[in-house]
Amino acid sequence: MRRKKVFSSSTLLLLLPLLEMKVYVDVSATNSSCIICDKHYCRLDIQLCKQLRMDVNCSQPDHAVIIMDKETTAGATDHSNDPACNGTALIHDYGCLTDLPVNICDFPSIRAVRLRHNNLTTFPRLTCLPRLLVLDLTGNAITQVPEGAFHGLPEIREVYLDSNVITSIHPAAFDDEVNGLQIFTIGNNLLDVVDPWLFLLYHRFCLFDFRHNQISYFVNDHHRNINTSVFYGPGFVDFSYNNVSSMSKKEVTAFGIKNIDESEKFIEWGFDFRHNPFHCDCQMYEIFVLFDELIKLFWRDYFNVTCSSPPKFKDVPFDKLPLDELVCSVTENCPSSCTCTKRPYYQDVLVNCTYEQLPTLPDDMPEGNLTVDVTGNALRRLDLRGYMGRVVHLNLTANHLREVDQQAPLALRNVKSLDLRDNDLQHIPSTLQTISPDALYLDTGTLKCTCDLEWFPSWARYHARDNIIKVSCLSGLDGRHVLLINATRKDLGCEAANTSLVQGVWGYVLLAATLIVVALILVVVFRYEVLVLKHRVLLRELRDKRFPALLDSSRYDVFVSTASDSDNDAAWVSRILLPAMDRRRLTYFVPQRDCLPGAIPTDEVVQTLRQSKCALILLSPDYLAQPICCFQFRQAYNMMVKEDHGRIFVVCLQKVKRGHVKDRFLMAMLNLNMAYSGHRPEHVDAVLGRICAYVR
Repeated sequence: MRRKKVFSSSTLLLLLPLLEMKVYVDVSATNSSCIICDKHYCRLDIQLCKQLRMDVNCSQPDHAVIIMDKETTAGATDHSNDPACNGTALIHDYGCLTDLPVNICDFPSIRAVRLRHNNLTTFPRLTCLPRLLVLDLTGNAITQVPEGAFHGLPEIREVYLDSNVITSIHPAAFDDEVNGLQIFTIGNNLLDVVDPWLFLLYHRFCLFDFRHNQISYFVNDHHRNINTSVFYGPGFVDFSYNNVSSMSKKEVTAFGIKNIDESEKFIEWGFDFRHNPFHCDCQMYEIFVLFDELIKLFWRDYFNVTCSSPPKFKDVPFDKLPLDELVCSVTENCPSSCTCTKRPYYQDVLVNCTYEQLPTLPDDMPEGNLTVDVTGNALRRLDLRGYMGRVVHLNLTANHLREVDQQAPLALRNVKSLDLRDNDLQHIPSTLQTISPDALYLDTGTLKCTCDLEWFPSWARYHARDNIIKVSCLSGLDGRHVLLINATRKDLGCEAANTSLVQGVWGYVLLAATLIVVALILVVVFRYEVLVLKHRVLLRELRDKRFPALLDSSRYDVFVSTASDSDNDAAWVSRILLPAMDRRRLTYFVPQRDCLPGAIPTDEVVQTLRQSKCALILLSPDYLAQPICCFQFRQAYNMMVKEDHGRIFVVCLQKVKRGHVKDRFLMAMLNLNMAYSGHRPEHVDAVLGRICAYVR
């Protein structure tokens, strides 16, 4: 069993519906008429109040009439000094009533209504009883509690709706005038969903009891959020004996919690979730981690929450769960020949494709960090895949690998282990040196000694682990195995004896000199085109080889440079470009729209370009006529291309005359056909596709 201790503030959001820090309610107190919830509240015994008598004819159960209000129960005492009992009570249990007495509004001083085990099917309207304290409708046939059910009852303190057939209760059943409610019980009903804003009251209360319903989830249909300047509760809420199977971020959003500051509003609340069929898997991992930490600080009986499924965790308490076994099956983008498992403990998705005779790596993988195991398949080549940047562990043992794509190691920039043992590799690319020697595992004797391995000794010399120091290559000179970590150029066959010069060597020298002269002439004539190719291709290739794992922290994906006073250009940008970039979830900066008021345009351009991953130049005659646009292009070219900060793309919105193009580098890009057409949808898709491929 492995238990990972992570006590981060963000996970506190998930645990609030399960835990509380101070207890204010004891629902298991004695059966006395006064159950102490806190020092401010005592439960009212309505038997001590004056009782009204009714005339009820069960042949007309909806026409009952109150006929007397002067008699009291036997042995009743005078409670005139108790404002809670200074009134009358309507009590009629185990009857046939289907509605309130027809003349109940003639008795506005009624303090309590108890109609247990009658036949009421709809929630009664009680707005004419403004002094009502207690409402007990236990054991009827009520199906719903509507919006505003307690409107006009500002003094209501206790509500008992147990053992009805209630399927829904509106979150706005109570209004803001109800500020004294202490007890609300609605157990043994048919509720399957609850809006927490029903019990998020603005005053301290004793109990909301939802036991023995069918509640499986929580909703916030009105999208209400916690107000950090308002106090809620606290109180105790009992959800035991329901059908809640999960408690993840989705459920927590129903409480209107968005950040840790708001979660502090619930620090003194209590929640009981015992006897619910919790399915203990990765969806509840963060709750279990924090639960494990908090129970060391204090314990409450209702913390003893257990799992119901899967079978191996049945009846296991939350604090005893092996956190590394809390996993979920993943189906989206999971290769058909593999099984995919989300593992929060390891912060990855395990993709198991072992012994499936796969000829190549799968094309798609699930989202998130990946641990990929393709042991025992039929791979002959390790090809580049788009998801390799998310791979943290890759096991390729027991395949038939003979070749590794040059770009694959560059893409595996975050890999912590790459196992290539038990394969047929005789050559490995130099790009493998971008991977840490501690992460690479190779066969000890399959490689052949060649000059392509010159990089290996210096790369591995300071990593004295068995996975590296025992790797050897077979010498083609004398047939012996040479430890690569100590190999010399001679061992690798790089210093072979010189042979006689090839016949005609001077002819080749002359040819080379001629080609050099011609090349120099072409370079002078087309010098700007050559510089563009150098900036765009040669320097970028060198940068990609040396720094394959650079992470971009730029603020914007695209800096959009367009003419500021051109209606046609502005219309193309707003109707075609921006919607297309929004669909691809690109972040962008348009100077005409996004520059801060009062900012110096040139300074704003320079600063924003440095915060952007690439620049998109929208070329038109109006663009060439504006000095600020030419300034934007030159700055974008210098930063993005010359300084290797990003990429630059040119889209022609209108045909331009070459004679109007003053910037030599822009002219060179047009001569090299590096511009796209803004009026051809395939060109727009192509340039945005290249932008997406670069920034992600």
